[in-house]
Amino acid sequence: MKLIDGWRQAWRLWSVRLSAFGVVLMGWAALTPDALLQAWNAMPVEVQAMVPENIGKAVPVLLFLGTLIARFVPQPKAAAKIEEAANGPA
Repeated sequence: MKLIDGWRQAWRLWSVRLSAFGVVLMGWAALTPDALLQAWNAMPVEVQAMVPENIGKAVPVLLFLGTLIARFVPQPKAAAKIEEAANGPA
């Protein structure tokens, strides 16, 4: 196995950022399972009524889809920085 060229600059890609956000969110939920319930209970009843019941099940799917979509969307600035890091300064 070999790392991609410019791997140190991969954090610039939105797919990597969304994946990292998902990892942080899942870690937070695993370490403090009651925190999500506390956050829900802290919201006003009016706001709770606007949020669909199954939103919790949709969040991981939406993050995964966002990661896939972000990977296929051109990111010229990030690509330029990664290329520059891989080849060295011009």
